[in-house]
Amino acid sequence: MAETGAEEHYYPSRAEAADGPNPWIVILPGGGGIEVFGDTEFYFDVARHWNARGLDALVVHYQAAAPVLGIESEGIPGPMEAEVVRNALASAEMNGWLDLDCPGFVIGFSAGGSGVMSLAADPVPNLVGAIGYYPLVLGQPDPFEAQVPVLVLQGESDDLTTPEALDAFLASAGPQENFTVHRYPDAEHGFDIPSLAEPVEYNGGVFLYQQEAAEAAGREADAFVASILEAHTCANPAGGE
Repeated sequence: MAETGAEEHYYPSRAEAADGPNPWIVILPGGGGIEVFGDTEFYFDVARHWNARGLDALVVHYQAAAPVLGIESEGIPGPMEAEVVRNALASAEMNGWLDLDCPGFVIGFSAGGSGVMSLAADPVPNLVGAIGYYPLVLGQPDPFEAQVPVLVLQGESDDLTTPEALDAFLASAGPQENFTVHRYPDAEHGFDIPSLAEPVEYNGGVFLYQQEAAEAAGREADAFVASILEAHTCANPAGGE
């Protein structure tokens, strides 16, 4: 059931020039919420990116919504984020923000990637794909079973959500065919955030934009979504014949 008090922390946007029902994507910000070191537009730019590709989008500020909903994070944030997403989707259905009969995706960044993994393991209805940019994978169930395809985009110089932690997670995660991983040499945490043109040292790591890695990762994310949508439509979200 949707809790209306949390709705002010859910930010919907509609696909550009799209007629009829559209696929949808939920966007989970990093641990700092919807602001990245003073940049208040990045996650909304992500939403606009997907709007331009025919998807309705919903940015979920789970850090602000969870206290309103009485949801506490115990251990890793993924289960909390997933519970908030379920509430956000109930709000989306009630308000007509998203057509949940259409295929959907979730994309998360850093700490938001924990929720991506939780939802990949226990998907909401019609979730057909999950994307993690340098996702927080520590503390996930072992073994981990992804029920939907997962795309991971990882900087190899990330000292916060490290490639070593990702490797340890992938060693017991399955099925292997549900995971696609792309790694970017010399890319730091936040390599896709243009406002981080100068390095920012925080919490023992470095945040820094790397244009080449960002563009490559963006192409991979676009191709991942497009490929899945070839098999899943609003008329047939489950795919198949």
